[in-house]
Amino acid sequence: MNTLYIIGNGFDRYHNLPTTYSDFHLFVIENNQDLENIFEEYFTLTTKQNSDKKYLWSNFEYDLGTFNWKAFFAEINNIDVLHENFNPSSLFGLEDELEEETEILVNKIREAFEDWLIDLNLESTKRKLDLEETSVFLTFNYTMTLEEVYQIPSDKILHIHGDVENDQGSMIFGHNKNLKSQPLFDENGESTRTPFSDSEANAQQPFFGLKKPVKDTIHIHESFFKSLKDINEIIILGHSLNSIDMPYFRLIKKHCIETVQWKVSYYSNDDKTTFLKSLKKIGIDESRIEFFKMSDYDVL
Repeated sequence: MNTLYIIGNGFDRYHNLPTTYSDFHLFVIENNQDLENIFEEYFTLTTKQNSDKKYLWSNFEYDLGTFNWKAFFAEINNIDVLHENFNPSSLFGLEDELEEETEILVNKIREAFEDWLIDLNLESTKRKLDLEETSVFLTFNYTMTLEEVYQIPSDKILHIHGDVENDQGSMIFGHNKNLKSQPLFDENGESTRTPFSDSEANAQQPFFGLKKPVKDTIHIHESFFKSLKDINEIIILGHSLNSIDMPYFRLIKKHCIETVQWKVSYYSNDDKTTFLKSLKKIGIDESRIEFFKMSDYDVL
């Protein structure tokens, strides 16, 4: 049996690692109040109440796509084009300032996210599942759980979004939303450009800087996906099959044989319904899908 394991965050959570978005929010609250304020000012983040009755982020990556560029622009812009002392050259200064503030904003978020992941400790983490160590592993996690806890050889593992050991400064995360483009002309055929058009375009750059570059990532790892032609079993452990990552699954389906069996871990019956819908949507026959609890793979 040639098996591909696909590993998601639920795998690390099953090993009691604090890797939820709520855990990241707690990290930000405790270590970076300035960033907490930035999120409150420029983003609309979905929250859920935890056991301590705190409302914490529950869908952080997806919600990065709620970036309010208009609020960002308004915070930085102090130019009044109607003022008698207005100098058009000041608009270039505004564009430059927005570029600089974009870099600062995106880097603050990236650095906090990576600092949180790097801070995770695997020393007390125990092996809980019976995995075939000679199989191929595609992990969406940044942690080294497979390498350090399960002793899986690194040449058997692809960290599709990077890992904490080798990719600090370049770990991949983000949303998958598109920004609605503004028409160049109005209904009367008049140009919609204003003196601030270029500056407003710069104010939108954090939205793009926080978008997950799925197409680029696929291109970089194209050879991996093409190597899956002999896989006849796919075991998904703890992945939510979210819309952001579905392009990867489409590609896996494309390069694997038609008769490959998909085995998917689930937590609740709602998960089963959602996962089945997601897999059928990319063309996987329901007869090729089976569901299981992750505990079914527990080490005896």
